[in-house]
This record gives sequence, structure tokens and C-alpha cells, in this order.
Amino acid sequence: MSKKTNKSVVVIKELSESELQKLAHEGTKEAIDKIEKYIKAEPDYEKRSYAEIALGECEMFYYQPRNEKEEEDFLLSELIRRRENHIDDLYMKIENIESNIEKLMLEKKVHEKVLSSHKNKKEEWKYNWMQDFVTMEENKIAEIKDDLAYDEAWVAEAKKIITTTRYRNMPLRHLEHYDFNMDHNYENDTDCDCDEGCCENE
Repeated sequence: MSKKTNKSVVVIKELSESELQKLAHEGTKEAIDKIEKYIKAEPDYEKRSYAEIALGECEMFYYQPRNEKEEEDFLLSELIRRRENHIDDLYMKIENIESNIEKLMLEKKVHEKVLSSHKNKKEEWKYNWMQDFVTMEENKIAEIKDDLAYDEAWVAEAKKIITTTRYRNMPLRHLEHYDFNMDHNYENDTDCDCDEGCCENE
């Protein structure tokens, strides 16, 4: 005789605008959890949108630094966020270069066919494809991987310095609301391949 398992259904109570405002001003982890659960369960777009505003306000109170050490940890959290974004960009660059190498190798295959079919042009056309093209791309990957190794080590050490518990799992969206006025912004890094040093005078 088989036993029937009773599955408990969790019902999320609908929150009115005033209740959401109250939770927002509480600025506690418990209030954040309640609003997040409500957002996940609420099918109505407008109600969900209002709850998301309340969540942002609640997070603002909860994550606000309260002393000098927390201010340091908060700033460090933003530095980590930027560095991790930069790491993601570097991985994308590697993927793009690897894709370019694949194209170059395919071009090599066709190039060899062309030279084989046009022996009278072999000397004239032989430099239309060179192994140096691939070597340059491989050197770029090596440089990027060295940067990656440092950045990943930097992030690992930076995370160890943060002692404020509530900042260790702080949602990235919260940090994006702030203007930290930092001189170096990895998110605005650009590559310039010009030979004349045009970027130095910008």
C-alpha cells in the first residue's frame, strides 16, 4: 500500500502599497526577503513594479554604511564589481580572438589551395597569408590571460578584506545606483589600435 506524500503549498500574502512602504522603511534583511518573495509570486506587472521600487528603497536603508569600516567595505564592493565586469570583458575578448584564429586557419586552408592551383603566382601571392597573423593573435591571448590571472587573484584577496557580513552577498544592482566618482572605470575601458598615439591626447 503506497503512502501519499503531502506537499505543502506556500501561499504568499498579497502586500498593499502601504504595507510595501512600511517594509521598505524597515530596511532589514527580513523585509527584503518578504518583498523579494512577493515579487516572485505576484503576476500583476504594475503591482510587481511597485514592489521592485520598494525593494530598492529597502535595500538602500539596509546596505547603507554605518561606520568608517563599513564605508571602506562598501567602496571595496564596488571596486570588486568593476573588476569582475572587467574580467568578464577579458573572457569575451579571448573568445573573440579564438574565433578570429579559427577564421585565419580556414583562410590558410584556402590560401594553400590557391597557391597550389596558381603556381605561376606562388611567389607573388605567398604573403597574402602568413603564420605571423596567427602568432599575433596568440600573443594577444597570452597577454590577456596574464591580466586575467592578476585580476582574479585581486578579486579573491579583496573579498577576504570585506568583514561586513551584509556586503558579502550584496546584489550588484544596488551598487549600480551609486556614482562613486572613481578615476579609473573598467567599464569605460577601450582598446585603441592606432599607431600614432592618438589616444594619449584625449
